[in-house]
Amino acid sequence: MDLEELIYLIKSGESETLEFKETAGKNIHHEVAAFANSEGGIIIVGVTDDGKITGTDAKGAIEKLTSSIQSIIPPPVIKTQKMSIDDKDLLIISIEKSKTLSSLGGVVYIRTGTGVRPLSLQEIIMLSSEMGTINWDEIPMLEEEDALPEYIEWFFERVKETRGKTISDDNRSRYLRSDGAIKNGRLTNAGILFFTEATENISCARIRRTGMGEDGPVWSEEYEGPVWKVIEEAYSDLVHDLKKTDVVIGTRRVKIEEYPPRAIREALINAVAHRNYTISADVRILSYPDRFEIKNPGGLMPGVNIKDPEHIPRNPSVSNLLYDTGYIERYGFGIKMIEAEVDKHPLCSVEFRATPAAFTVIFRKDVSSAIDETDNRILKHLNVPLQSNDLAVRLGISKNTVLRRIKKLRDLGLIEKKGSGAQTHYVIRK
Repeated sequence: MDLEELIYLIKSGESETLEFKETAGKNIHHEVAAFANSEGGIIIVGVTDDGKITGTDAKGAIEKLTSSIQSIIPPPVIKTQKMSIDDKDLLIISIEKSKTLSSLGGVVYIRTGTGVRPLSLQEIIMLSSEMGTINWDEIPMLEEEDALPEYIEWFFERVKETRGKTISDDNRSRYLRSDGAIKNGRLTNAGILFFTEATENISCARIRRTGMGEDGPVWSEEYEGPVWKVIEEAYSDLVHDLKKTDVVIGTRRVKIEEYPPRAIREALINAVAHRNYTISADVRILSYPDRFEIKNPGGLMPGVNIKDPEHIPRNPSVSNLLYDTGYIERYGFGIKMIEAEVDKHPLCSVEFRATPAAFTVIFRKDVSSAIDETDNRILKHLNVPLQSNDLAVRLGISKNTVLRRIKKLRDLGLIEKKGSGAQTHYVIRK
């Protein structure tokens, strides 16, 4: 930090990431731990709360700081720097955001505004889950006998159907332990989500679908039960309500779904699998006239880049159970699959929006780009079977352009490929 930056910080005043202290008092380790548990920050010793520079004994302040932070477990990463303004020494303490929660005597402090407060047990669990330091879904909660037999039976039928595994009755408990549904003879949170009427024990484990008008919500519907049932029912209603858009092709009209169903299903599964269940909020589906959004509580896990997503599950046991029942096919490919499905569907676009508190997938209508003049010319020519070379010559465009257009029209189900190799040709699908 240089002098100009220091002066700017002092003039800007205290904030969630900046604290002034006249001296390194006995509670400075509370401030350090709170910054580490939040977004990191800076403490400037030798400045009053209102920004007046008083100066400090920098050497003595470092000694007090070094002594007091020994009680922080695990110790945060800090850097100190001595600077002077008008011959008054200041100590700048920079604290990095911690990868795990730091505590003092078993108490976890967090920065709130310009103050410090201790966290409740529920808040500690929520923050630890968001940081990826504990797996909430692996915590044992209910007696194993609380699992509903019909849901257990459904699970193993699905394992047999989708994974080709036949699990004997004697091995069922062992299998559920390996998947993380049972721990120490009790149902974990993952087991509750899969094998009970989940919202009776985890009130936020539901999906809420809301129709949005110009003036706000118009209608709303809730889906409750085990997570796999919630996914199925919400998806079924979503697909049922999908509108089809009329597209004029030559002299006829065809109807094309405005959103790709497979991408919708994947976004819905991801929302249930990767949400933060310690946040008391539902998975939300908001349907607008020009778009719909699937929003789940909890941001991306630390280290996950939306542009190059890696598989770092917030709920690994829930993910295991969804994989075994065929809802998740390949770990870490959800976002890429959604992008691929939308990319080949000409009627919509997709946007991923990540904040610290939520992750949202937004599907938007883009009907104007569906079928243009060049596409219609191709379709008119394909009233009789033609090869791509013939089409390129007749239209006066490159073969590569023709092939790209053909791919889009095939994805729409408007034309079909016949033959193979040198005999490949295309024709209007009847």
